[in-house]
Amino acid sequence: MNDIKNILNSCMSILKTIRIGYTSPIGPRTRSLVFEINRLIPLLEEEEPYIANILKGALMNLSSNGYINAYAFGDIRTAINILHNKCNNEQSNNSLKDIKISTQKSQKKIFISHSSKDKNIVEKFVDHILMLGIGLSAEDIFCTSIEDMAIKNGEDIRNHIHTNIQNVDFSILLISQHYKNSEICINEMGAVWAYNNNVRLYLLPDVDFNEIGWLCDTKKADNLFDSIVLDTLKMELLTFYSLKDKGVTWSRQREIFLNCQEK
Repeated sequence: MNDIKNILNSCMSILKTIRIGYTSPIGPRTRSLVFEINRLIPLLEEEEPYIANILKGALMNLSSNGYINAYAFGDIRTAINILHNKCNNEQSNNSLKDIKISTQKSQKKIFISHSSKDKNIVEKFVDHILMLGIGLSAEDIFCTSIEDMAIKNGEDIRNHIHTNIQNVDFSILLISQHYKNSEICINEMGAVWAYNNNVRLYLLPDVDFNEIGWLCDTKKADNLFDSIVLDTLKMELLTFYSLKDKGVTWSRQREIFLNCQEK
């Protein structure tokens, strides 16, 4: 485990120094990253075989005529962030296992991971689907990305994630281009997966299945602006929380939300 953590820390340090565009050449930092990942893969094959295979595939496709393939690089960055967060959360769980959540009232039932730049859509989803349509209250939902919470350098983000994600019933990830491009969102996604509390992935209109890489294979993703998808989510939440179906009210609120995509 220590070898894995050390290699992950090295990968994270290298990734912080790499900024890629459409014509970014393979350079010494990229080659250093490839070297570390080749060291990491054999250590993952037993405990994390799926991610090991993703990293193998990403390495095979990383170079395109001497330039960095952005999609392959994105898969590498996401995989490393997820592994890094899993290691950190395991360590955090060990150190925090004797800490009790203060009261049941402070626990959030549903956590929504999103980019602050998608706030307009997310607010409509919470208002029309979760609250007015399904009947959840504001106290049941934790819907603020880490980006929005004014976390300063030096604050313990792991404790923040532990408090707000560990004990939820559902974690809803709203994936967009903004989300994909945010290192903070990707880190948050890694923490959500580590706790694995009924994770649900939904795509916003500016991304499709081809653009989210291997996320679609790891956790099934659905288009958020789809009436059948929303009806399925409604039934799941109504059943889980023993809530009464609002019938016509649900249909009206669902259509209001779906029409938001056209505006």
